[in-house]
Amino acid sequence: MTLVLSNDDAARVLTMADVVERLESLYGDLGAGSAVYRGRTDLFAPTTAHVGDPAPAAHQFKTLDGAIPGLGVASIRVTSDIVAFPVVNGARRRIKIPAAANKTYVGLVFLFSSATGELIGVLQDGMLQKFAVGAINAIGAKHMARRDARTVGLIGAGNQAGPQLAALKEVRAIERVRVYSPDAAQAQTFCARMGAELGLAMAPVASPQEAVRGVDIAITATNSREPFFPAEWLEPGMHLSCMQRDEPMDDCFARADAVVFHTRMKEHEFVSTDFAEMERRFDFTMRDHPPRELDWNDFPDLGELVTGKARGRQDEGDITLFLNSTGVGAQFTAVAHLIFQKAKAAGLGTEIPSELFTETMQP
Repeated sequence: MTLVLSNDDAARVLTMADVVERLESLYGDLGAGSAVYRGRTDLFAPTTAHVGDPAPAAHQFKTLDGAIPGLGVASIRVTSDIVAFPVVNGARRRIKIPAAANKTYVGLVFLFSSATGELIGVLQDGMLQKFAVGAINAIGAKHMARRDARTVGLIGAGNQAGPQLAALKEVRAIERVRVYSPDAAQAQTFCARMGAELGLAMAPVASPQEAVRGVDIAITATNSREPFFPAEWLEPGMHLSCMQRDEPMDDCFARADAVVFHTRMKEHEFVSTDFAEMERRFDFTMRDHPPRELDWNDFPDLGELVTGKARGRQDEGDITLFLNSTGVGAQFTAVAHLIFQKAKAAGLGTEIPSELFTETMQP
């Protein structure tokens, strides 16, 4: 049977501690070369969805895959997103539009057995994604932030900000958090909710500089598509944890004593000719991330950090930087398998015949 699992099923069985443990094991496998993944693939085409003029928009069809022989599974994550690129508060943002039925999104992970080749699970990817991204940055902090780190400056109060703090709390005994968001009311609500949930002293502040001034760990958790965190905000002993690559400015990479990327692999992007014409009309390149002048091959990746092949912090006064440069398919394989195991043991999900996904005809 093939087990179909929802985000609600995942929420019932996942703990951040389990996800951090599972992913740290994965990056050990990746650093040793015993797990494998390919670079992400993005297809961009025009969309007929109305997203609100004059924001340019696109249908972004994205895939990531990875295999983990130690777990006996492989997976492919597929997202079919309607995305728009409006200017918000003077800066370009990327937003997803809930254009599917009943104002929903489409993101799935297909989990396969490496023993039989069968499709054993189909999972919604939203809860998985939140836990995985938070855990990945926390693993970076575990190997790079000062062991006595207690204070955090968080820029961003959206959906991914909470998991960043929840995961960080698994690897460091953080106590106090200052939060900046351009939406002051959102920051206030976020602090009240997450402070109670995580047992942290949290307070909103009026500027990003105030959020990160004097803290042990600075976290960026935004949907910005324009770098905004300058090197002048970095201080001796600080660890900067960036949830995505369009947050630190280029001078941060030169200023930091140690820099680690999640992966050196970049996504492969393909566009149709009519889409390219639309880009020319808007005079804007509608990609998930704008180009940067950085050479990704200059930096080690998380697998090398976890296995000790790359150095993290060498001195208490070092400035360290972890950049979640882009996702890798193996992270979804690892967490999807964890959800699958725990949900199956708990009797959750909906089973459908595996025969619907197999065939007698040899392709």
